[in-house]
Amino acid sequence: MSKLYAVLIAVVFICCVSYSQNNVGKIYPKDEANLLFGPAVTVVSIPTVQLNNLTSQSSNYLMFRIFNGNLTILGDNRLVLFPANSVVNPQDVFEYFSISLIRQLISDGNSTVTFVEVRNNGIVTLTSGDYTLETGAFCPPYCY
Repeated sequence: MSKLYAVLIAVVFICCVSYSQNNVGKIYPKDEANLLFGPAVTVVSIPTVQLNNLTSQSSNYLMFRIFNGNLTILGDNRLVLFPANSVVNPQDVFEYFSISLIRQLISDGNSTVTFVEVRNNGIVTLTSGDYTLETGAFCPPYCY
């Protein structure tokens, strides 16, 4: 029985580790993203250096929301990162992406400015240079 218990614990541990390492999002060439997801209807810029610094303040994900033209960025567990004085309600929906993919977008895009966009379907995208990060997940309901 103890062997079965040990195997069960090992399987749960492996599942937890692999789940936390899943990438959320996908990087597309900007032109392809525009065709797939439509034009951006709201665009807010953030200096790429600042966005890159925010990636070091969270372990797994950054969450993005534009409301009334104002950008809010959260880290893991919905910790407010930008702007620091923002108040976020638990029911406010954010779209999140993996830190690793945000860093890859920044590297591949090689631009001084990154654009956080809301598409005509309400989906949030990040664009840097000639690349767009999309296919994020929503929090709520899936919050980490």
